[in-house]
Amino acid sequence: MAAGVMRELDGLGFGAIRLVAASSLLVGLITVFQVAYQLAPYGAEVVSARAIAWFVAREIGPIVVAVLVVARSAAAIAGEFASMSANGEIDALRAMGLDPVKYLVVPKLGALLIALPALTAIAIVLAVVGGWVGMSVVLGFNTALYLEHLHESLAIRDLGVGLGKSVLFAMLIGLVAADEGLGVERRISAIGAAATRAVVFCLLGVLAADTLVNVVVYFIPGLT
Repeated sequence: MAAGVMRELDGLGFGAIRLVAASSLLVGLITVFQVAYQLAPYGAEVVSARAIAWFVAREIGPIVVAVLVVARSAAAIAGEFASMSANGEIDALRAMGLDPVKYLVVPKLGALLIALPALTAIAIVLAVVGGWVGMSVVLGFNTALYLEHLHESLAIRDLGVGLGKSVLFAMLIGLVAADEGLGVERRISAIGAAATRAVVFCLLGVLAADTLVNVVVYFIPGLT
């Protein structure tokens, strides 16, 4: 089982690092340029540092990673399982006494549960770096002040909320993509439709789960 998880982790996790890194740096830059220049007279370093610390850690980091993983992997998982279903390979596994869920789904789900929190942590760090590049290198604001307010604003609870969301998103993506792939009819034409449905339902599920978490967290003292 562990070997299967590690094998899947190579494709679902390590293969997405460069995409997540580039996207996160750009997200940090975008966040800065959306707030910093217009708010320069009111202390742009403070506002931008707090925006990045709070919004990136809780919201943008896990959402960006989830969307990228959905775009990159959900269709691939659903298409792989749908192809196996259409070709009779799933039935063959059952005939050999192997549980398709345990043999196929669990390793991918385990890999996603490891990969998404790790990628989210990378995304948060690199978004902060992107914010620093935008603030200090491009706009010429004070680096020390930016870092000071970033340190004051970034709380453990914000990281906990963001990483907790990534775990939830990983479970949702893995289960939805696997369900769409394994549930197709035994015909080749169903493979593309299953992959498309997996992407659509995963994206809607991620947004719905994010909304639900935000509503719940809002009413928990100490997390808002």
